[in-house]
Amino acid sequence: MYPILFQIGPFSLYSLWLFVTIAFIAGSLSFAKTAKRHRLDLSMIFNHSISILLVTLFMARLVFFLINRQIYLPVFRFVYLLQFFYIWDKGLSFWGGLLGFLIMLAIICFKRGENIMKWLDRMITPIGIGIIIANIGQFLDGQAYGTPTDLPWGVAYESINVKYTVPVHPVQIYSIIYTTGILHIFKRFRKHEFFTQDGNKTLVAVTTYSFIRMFIESLRGDDTFEIFGIRLASVICAIMFVISGWILLKRFRQNDQNSHNTNTENGHN
Repeated sequence: MYPILFQIGPFSLYSLWLFVTIAFIAGSLSFAKTAKRHRLDLSMIFNHSISILLVTLFMARLVFFLINRQIYLPVFRFVYLLQFFYIWDKGLSFWGGLLGFLIMLAIICFKRGENIMKWLDRMITPIGIGIIIANIGQFLDGQAYGTPTDLPWGVAYESINVKYTVPVHPVQIYSIIYTTGILHIFKRFRKHEFFTQDGNKTLVAVTTYSFIRMFIESLRGDDTFEIFGIRLASVICAIMFVISGWILLKRFRQNDQNSHNTNTENGHN
Protein backbone atom coordinates (compact mmCIF):
# COMPACT_ATOMS: atom_id res chain seq x y z
CA MET A 1 0.00 0.00 0.00
CA TYR A 2 1.30 3.44 0.96
CA PRO A 3 3.35 3.36 4.19
CA ILE A 4 5.01 6.61 3.05
CA LEU A 5 2.63 9.13 1.49
CA PHE A 6 5.40 11.35 0.16
CA GLN A 7 9.05 12.06 0.77
CA ILE A 8 11.00 15.29 0.42
CA GLY A 9 14.71 14.86 1.00
CA PRO A 10 15.23 13.35 4.45
CA PHE A 11 11.61 14.06 5.45
CA SER A 12 9.09 11.23 5.07
CA LEU A 13 5.39 11.51 5.82
CA TYR A 14 4.25 8.13 7.16
CA SER A 15 0.59 7.29 6.61
CA LEU A 16 0.24 5.56 9.98
CA TRP A 17 1.50 8.50 12.05
CA LEU A 18 -0.48 10.99 9.97
CA PHE A 19 -3.79 9.21 10.50
CA VAL A 20 -3.07 8.47 14.16
CA THR A 21 -2.51 12.21 14.62
CA ILE A 22 -5.73 13.02 12.75
CA ALA A 23 -7.56 10.40 14.84
CA PHE A 24 -6.33 11.99 18.07
CA ILE A 25 -7.33 15.50 16.94
CA ALA A 26 -10.73 14.43 15.60
CA GLY A 27 -11.48 12.37 18.70
CA SER A 28 -10.46 15.22 20.99
CA LEU A 29 -12.62 17.77 19.14
CA SER A 30 -15.58 15.37 19.18
CA PHE A 31 -15.18 14.80 22.90
CA ALA A 32 -14.86 18.53 23.59
CA LYS A 33 -18.13 19.12 21.74
CA THR A 34 -19.88 16.29 23.57
CA ALA A 35 -18.51 17.34 26.96
CA LYS A 36 -19.70 20.92 26.43
CA ARG A 37 -23.18 19.68 25.52
CA HIS A 38 -23.37 17.58 28.68
CA ARG A 39 -21.69 20.24 30.84
CA LEU A 40 -18.66 18.21 31.83
CA ASP A 41 -15.71 20.05 33.34
CA LEU A 42 -13.08 19.69 30.61
CA SER A 43 -10.46 21.34 32.76
CA MET A 44 -10.25 18.02 34.60
CA ILE A 45 -8.81 16.49 31.43
CA PHE A 46 -6.86 19.48 30.11
CA ASN A 47 -5.06 20.03 33.41
CA HIS A 48 -3.73 16.48 33.22
CA SER A 49 -3.39 16.21 29.43
CA ILE A 50 0.39 15.75 29.42
CA SER A 51 0.26 13.07 32.12
CA ILE A 52 -2.57 11.27 30.30
CA LEU A 53 -0.67 11.37 27.00
CA LEU A 54 2.60 10.12 28.52
CA VAL A 55 0.99 7.28 30.49
CA THR A 56 -1.10 6.24 27.49
CA LEU A 57 1.96 6.22 25.24
CA PHE A 58 4.04 4.40 27.86
CA MET A 59 1.47 1.63 28.37
CA ALA A 60 0.92 1.27 24.60
CA ARG A 61 4.66 0.76 24.15
CA LEU A 62 5.09 -1.43 27.23
CA VAL A 63 2.37 -3.92 26.28
CA PHE A 64 3.66 -4.14 22.69
CA PHE A 65 7.25 -4.55 23.93
CA LEU A 66 6.31 -7.36 26.33
CA ILE A 67 4.14 -9.18 23.79
CA ASN A 68 6.98 -9.04 21.24
CA ARG A 69 9.81 -9.54 23.72
CA GLN A 70 11.26 -12.37 21.60
CA ILE A 71 12.00 -9.73 18.96
CA TYR A 72 13.08 -6.84 21.17
CA LEU A 73 14.71 -8.87 23.93
CA PRO A 74 16.05 -12.17 22.51
CA VAL A 75 18.56 -12.19 25.37
CA PHE A 76 18.66 -9.91 28.38
CA ARG A 77 21.06 -7.09 27.57
CA PHE A 78 20.87 -3.42 28.47
CA VAL A 79 21.38 -2.37 24.85
CA TYR A 80 18.25 -4.29 23.87
CA LEU A 81 16.24 -2.60 26.62
CA LEU A 82 17.00 0.75 24.98
CA GLN A 83 14.83 -0.36 22.05
CA PHE A 84 11.84 0.25 24.31
CA PHE A 85 12.22 3.97 23.57
CA TYR A 86 12.40 3.54 19.78
CA ILE A 87 8.70 4.23 19.31
CA TRP A 88 9.25 5.32 15.70
CA ASP A 89 9.24 1.62 14.75
CA LYS A 90 5.40 1.83 15.08
CA GLY A 91 5.33 -0.73 17.86
CA LEU A 92 2.36 0.43 19.93
CA SER A 93 -0.49 -1.62 21.40
CA PHE A 94 -4.05 -0.34 21.14
CA TRP A 95 -5.06 -2.31 24.24
CA GLY A 96 -2.05 -1.05 26.18
CA GLY A 97 -2.81 2.55 25.25
CA LEU A 98 -6.47 2.11 26.20
CA LEU A 99 -5.46 0.61 29.54
CA GLY A 100 -3.10 3.50 30.26
CA PHE A 101 -5.78 6.05 29.43
CA LEU A 102 -8.37 4.31 31.61
CA ILE A 103 -5.94 4.11 34.53
CA MET A 104 -5.30 7.85 34.37
CA LEU A 105 -8.99 8.65 33.94
CA ALA A 106 -9.88 6.48 36.93
CA ILE A 107 -7.25 8.17 39.09
CA ILE A 108 -8.40 11.66 38.09
CA CYS A 109 -12.09 10.84 38.58
CA PHE A 110 -11.36 9.31 41.99
CA LYS A 111 -9.49 12.42 43.14
CA ARG A 112 -12.23 14.71 41.87
CA GLY A 113 -15.11 12.56 43.12
CA GLU A 114 -16.43 12.20 39.56
CA ASN A 115 -18.50 9.30 38.20
CA ILE A 116 -16.13 7.60 35.72
CA MET A 117 -18.97 5.82 33.92
CA LYS A 118 -20.54 9.18 33.10
CA TRP A 119 -17.29 10.27 31.47
CA LEU A 120 -16.83 6.99 29.62
CA ASP A 121 -20.32 7.23 28.15
CA ARG A 122 -19.39 10.58 26.62
CA MET A 123 -16.13 9.17 25.25
CA ILE A 124 -17.59 6.23 23.33
CA THR A 125 -18.26 8.18 20.12
CA PRO A 126 -14.93 10.11 20.15
CA ILE A 127 -13.02 6.86 20.76
CA GLY A 128 -14.96 5.19 17.94
CA ILE A 129 -14.11 8.04 15.58
CA GLY A 130 -10.46 7.72 16.56
CA ILE A 131 -10.47 3.96 15.92
CA ILE A 132 -12.02 4.43 12.47
CA ILE A 133 -9.47 7.03 11.36
CA ALA A 134 -6.50 5.18 12.86
CA ASN A 135 -7.53 2.03 11.00
CA ILE A 136 -7.18 3.92 7.72
CA GLY A 137 -3.56 4.58 8.63
CA GLN A 138 -3.04 0.92 9.56
CA PHE A 139 -4.55 -0.19 6.26
CA LEU A 140 -2.28 2.09 4.21
CA ASP A 141 0.78 1.13 6.25
CA GLY A 142 0.14 -2.63 6.30
CA GLN A 143 -0.12 -2.82 10.08
CA ALA A 144 -2.42 -5.37 11.75
CA TYR A 145 -2.96 -7.17 8.44
CA GLY A 146 -5.06 -10.27 7.86
CA THR A 147 -4.62 -13.88 6.82
CA PRO A 148 -4.59 -14.99 3.16
CA THR A 149 -7.98 -15.04 1.42
CA ASP A 150 -9.46 -15.88 -1.98
CA LEU A 151 -12.26 -13.36 -1.52
CA PRO A 152 -12.45 -10.70 -4.25
CA TRP A 153 -11.76 -7.87 -1.79
CA GLY A 154 -8.48 -9.37 -0.58
CA VAL A 155 -5.59 -6.89 -0.51
CA ALA A 156 -2.01 -7.63 -1.55
CA TYR A 157 0.87 -5.77 0.10
CA GLU A 158 4.39 -5.23 -1.17
CA SER A 159 6.01 -4.58 2.17
CA ILE A 160 8.65 -6.22 4.31
CA ASN A 161 6.30 -5.76 7.27
CA VAL A 162 3.74 -8.16 5.72
CA LYS A 163 4.84 -11.80 5.56
CA TYR A 164 2.33 -12.73 2.85
CA THR A 165 2.73 -11.94 -0.84
CA VAL A 166 -0.82 -13.12 -1.65
CA PRO A 167 -4.05 -11.16 -0.99
CA VAL A 168 -5.04 -11.01 2.68
CA HIS A 169 -8.18 -10.08 4.59
CA PRO A 170 -8.42 -6.27 4.94
CA VAL A 171 -9.20 -6.60 8.65
CA GLN A 172 -8.58 -2.88 9.12
CA ILE A 173 -11.52 -2.19 6.79
CA TYR A 174 -13.61 -4.74 8.70
CA SER A 175 -12.84 -2.79 11.86
CA ILE A 176 -13.92 0.47 10.22
CA ILE A 177 -17.20 -1.11 9.11
CA TYR A 178 -18.27 -2.65 12.42
CA THR A 179 -17.10 0.34 14.48
CA THR A 180 -19.12 2.63 12.22
CA GLY A 181 -22.09 0.29 12.65
CA ILE A 182 -21.85 0.46 16.44
CA LEU A 183 -21.70 4.27 16.37
CA HIS A 184 -24.70 4.37 14.04
CA ILE A 185 -26.72 2.23 16.47
CA PHE A 186 -25.88 4.59 19.32
CA LYS A 187 -26.91 7.59 17.24
CA ARG A 188 -30.14 5.88 16.23
CA PHE A 189 -31.12 5.01 19.82
CA ARG A 190 -29.37 7.83 21.69
CA LYS A 191 -32.63 8.98 23.26
CA HIS A 192 -33.62 5.52 24.47
CA GLU A 193 -34.35 5.43 28.18
CA PHE A 194 -31.80 2.67 28.81
CA PHE A 195 -28.94 4.86 27.55
CA THR A 196 -29.83 7.69 29.94
CA GLN A 197 -28.42 5.66 32.83
CA ASP A 198 -24.72 6.22 33.45
CA GLY A 199 -22.57 3.37 32.23
CA ASN A 200 -25.12 1.59 30.05
CA LYS A 201 -23.80 3.07 26.81
CA THR A 202 -20.27 2.05 27.75
CA LEU A 203 -21.35 -1.49 28.64
CA VAL A 204 -23.23 -1.95 25.36
CA ALA A 205 -20.27 -0.58 23.38
CA VAL A 206 -17.71 -2.78 25.15
CA THR A 207 -19.89 -5.90 24.92
CA THR A 208 -20.64 -5.41 21.21
CA TYR A 209 -17.16 -4.31 20.17
CA SER A 210 -15.33 -7.05 22.08
CA PHE A 211 -17.67 -9.74 20.73
CA ILE A 212 -17.06 -8.76 17.09
CA ARG A 213 -13.36 -8.05 17.60
CA MET A 214 -12.93 -11.49 19.18
CA PHE A 215 -13.82 -13.12 15.86
CA ILE A 216 -12.05 -10.58 13.66
CA GLU A 217 -8.83 -11.39 15.53
CA SER A 218 -9.02 -14.92 14.11
CA LEU A 219 -8.53 -13.35 10.67
CA ARG A 220 -5.37 -11.49 11.69
CA GLY A 221 -2.17 -12.72 10.04
CA ASP A 222 0.49 -10.72 11.85
CA ASP A 223 2.51 -12.46 14.54
CA THR A 224 1.70 -11.83 18.17
CA PHE A 225 1.75 -13.47 21.59
CA GLU A 226 -0.61 -16.42 21.89
CA ILE A 227 -2.13 -18.37 24.78
CA PHE A 228 -2.77 -22.03 23.89
CA GLY A 229 -2.73 -21.08 20.23
CA ILE A 230 -5.19 -18.20 20.68
CA ARG A 231 -4.17 -14.60 20.06
CA LEU A 232 -3.83 -12.56 23.24
CA ALA A 233 -6.19 -9.90 21.87
CA SER A 234 -8.87 -12.57 21.36
CA VAL A 235 -8.45 -13.67 24.97
CA ILE A 236 -8.73 -10.07 26.20
CA CYS A 237 -11.85 -9.53 24.08
CA ALA A 238 -13.43 -12.73 25.42
CA ILE A 239 -12.81 -11.63 29.01
CA MET A 240 -14.19 -8.15 28.33
CA PHE A 241 -17.24 -9.62 26.61
CA VAL A 242 -18.05 -11.95 29.51
CA ILE A 243 -17.58 -9.29 32.21
CA SER A 244 -19.37 -6.42 30.44
CA GLY A 245 -22.08 -8.75 29.14
CA TRP A 246 -22.75 -10.10 32.64
CA ILE A 247 -23.03 -6.60 34.12
CA LEU A 248 -25.22 -5.51 31.21
CA LEU A 249 -27.54 -8.49 31.69
CA LYS A 250 -27.88 -7.66 35.39
CA ARG A 251 -28.83 -4.09 34.52
CA PHE A 252 -31.41 -5.25 31.97
CA ARG A 253 -32.99 -7.51 34.56
CA GLN A 254 -32.95 -4.76 37.15
CA ASN A 255 -34.66 -2.37 34.72
CA ASP A 256 -37.29 -4.96 33.89
CA GLN A 257 -37.90 -5.55 37.59
CA ASN A 258 -38.21 -1.82 38.26
CA SER A 259 -40.62 -1.42 35.35
CA HIS A 260 -42.69 -4.36 36.59
CA ASN A 261 -42.85 -2.91 40.11
CA THR A 262 -43.85 0.50 38.74
CA ASN A 263 -46.62 -1.01 36.59
CA THR A 264 -47.85 -3.05 39.55
CA GLU A 265 -48.03 0.02 41.78
CA ASN A 266 -49.87 2.00 39.10
CA GLY A 267 -52.30 -0.87 38.66
CA HIS A 268 -53.10 -0.94 42.37
CA ASN A 269 -53.64 2.80 42.37
